[in-house]
Amino acid sequence: MATKLPDAPAPETAAADDLAILHPDRTLVLGGRTITLREYGFFEGLDVADRAAAFIADLIAASDDGALRYAQVRRLFGRHRAVIPTIAAQAGDVEVAWLEALPPDELELYLATWFAVNAAFFVREVLAELREAQLREAQLLAAGASAGAISSPDSPPPATATSPDSAG
Repeated sequence: MATKLPDAPAPETAAADDLAILHPDRTLVLGGRTITLREYGFFEGLDVADRAAAFIADLIAASDDGALRYAQVRRLFGRHRAVIPTIAAQAGDVEVAWLEALPPDELELYLATWFAVNAAFFVREVLAELREAQLREAQLLAAGASAGAISSPDSPPPATATSPDSAG
């Protein structure tokens, strides 16, 4: 039985979706200011990843089931209060004091938008950490396997082992 496929999106819709992926910046009006939240650039992202290493580690723990939901991420904002306002303000080119002075609903919108704009960055960092952890684990397993190949004290060294046929 044939299944009808959904209509392809209009070219302008597809182009807008592609642009949102490639250029996820979002503009908001908050606290009387027009703010553009932008994705971190490469070197800026390396700096942010270094400063936010504990936050990224908690993102890994929060996604242990393979899914990362904003409700889980939002709770981490409080746990990492020492770094989140700074890196979030950096993405909007605003002052931390201005950001923290926003009314709760506007601050919530700012943080949700900031995380959405930089979600790909955080996912890349999480994946990089997971790959590094897997590499370390594989190296430990390989080191353990090669350590098991060493002769035990009760067996003769390979070069001095004799066969029953040899004259010793």
